[in-house]
Amino acid sequence: MNFRLFGFDIEVQASFWISTAFLGYWGNAGGSPREMLPRLAVWVLAVLVSVLVHELGHAFAFRRYRIQSDIVLYHFGGLTVPRAALPLTRIGNIVVSLAGPFAGFFLGGALFAFDHFAPHVTGGMPPLAQYALGTLLWVNIGWGIINLLPVHPLDGGHVLESALGPKRERLAVGISLVVATGVAIGFLYLQSFFAVFIFGMSAFQSYRRLQALSPDTTEDVPRSRAEPKNVEEPLTGELLSLLLRARAAVADEDLLKARSLAEEVLARQASEEPPPPRAIREALEILGWVEMIGGDTDKAARMVREAGKHGEVDPALVGSLHFARRDLREARKVLEAARTKGDDRKEVVGPLIQILIEQGETARAAAVAYDIVDALSEEDARRMAKISFDARAFDWSARLYEAVFERGAHPEDAYDAARAHAQDGAYERALELLRKAVEAGFSDRGRAWSDAALEALRADRALETVLPRP
Repeated sequence: MNFRLFGFDIEVQASFWISTAFLGYWGNAGGSPREMLPRLAVWVLAVLVSVLVHELGHAFAFRRYRIQSDIVLYHFGGLTVPRAALPLTRIGNIVVSLAGPFAGFFLGGALFAFDHFAPHVTGGMPPLAQYALGTLLWVNIGWGIINLLPVHPLDGGHVLESALGPKRERLAVGISLVVATGVAIGFLYLQSFFAVFIFGMSAFQSYRRLQALSPDTTEDVPRSRAEPKNVEEPLTGELLSLLLRARAAVADEDLLKARSLAEEVLARQASEEPPPPRAIREALEILGWVEMIGGDTDKAARMVREAGKHGEVDPALVGSLHFARRDLREARKVLEAARTKGDDRKEVVGPLIQILIEQGETARAAAVAYDIVDALSEEDARRMAKISFDARAFDWSARLYEAVFERGAHPEDAYDAARAHAQDGAYERALELLRKAVEAGFSDRGRAWSDAALEALRADRALETVLPRP
């Protein structure tokens, strides 16, 4: 099921329906089919509404930071996927993480208040309606409280990681391991075996992450070398087709298809005409991307090491792997070396921009973004321009806003470019951009005359030549 709600694209996968129906059947087992089926339908609908409200909370929080996102409901819950390549601050990440459960608390609280203050109404409802009310209360409040436990990948785990910061990632993962193990043992005592399974899996994943973050495991990521050992012949024929299809599958995040195609290339090593080293290396690189996107950096590093035996490893993969393991120094080194050679792929530029922002070099990050602005989406370019403005890198902010205005001719972009130029002291250029904004349709004189960023233009009455005083 695919639909659009409040401007968000929403996909409900088959696994969501199956897993939700399974839980509902488990909870309603024992009754006759005539009684059970209506309750099962109500359960599925209540869970759908509750999970959707939860994910919409995340999505609206992303929108608060001018980040567009999509919602996918699958398995036993959902996921809100931001489209932006640029990061949020720690506070921003915490706000986004908390917005989901608190959206559920708001819905659950409203229903609880209705039940509490209008018992004559709820008491007279049909049994099925009372069951729906109880289900909505439990899913939105009960599950919401559980979701705030400091366990990865629950929202509480994300809050913990954001609060502690990247330098204390091992501590956050250790806390997640201890809490998940304790909760699993508690549910085992209560004989709630489904919860035991969920928190047991969370404990196992935390344990694996803790192993991957151990100090002695960070050296197994190979460094990208400056020059290839030799010139490789281009691939042709069926091998090239398989690899191109595998790369397209990675771009579409169809990881099963990408893995299958890459493994098909590697399986030919035992044939009479084995693939050349380049094909083997590229297949291993694709498997490295598959593992890293899937969250297993250990396996990704193993694929990269194997790929390195067959030639120069893609610096985008090496840099992204270092970045995923929070080795920012080495990631930056690899990615900047690739940029120096003219590599403008988003897999290189995206992580590099994030690293530079995280390390406080916003102006340099903006310069990198401006260098490839035509390859950026308008939203990403605007977001980088805003980040630059907030960091007082006004010159780069103005350049980025101008580049976006030239592409789409939106008056707000010209207006924001004028604000940045005015803050940078380039008053003539600011007036020129204001004129372009007016020509493109900007007419909010009250906003312009109260905007602190344009104070210098108001002081010498230059603003009045473009936008008369309201």
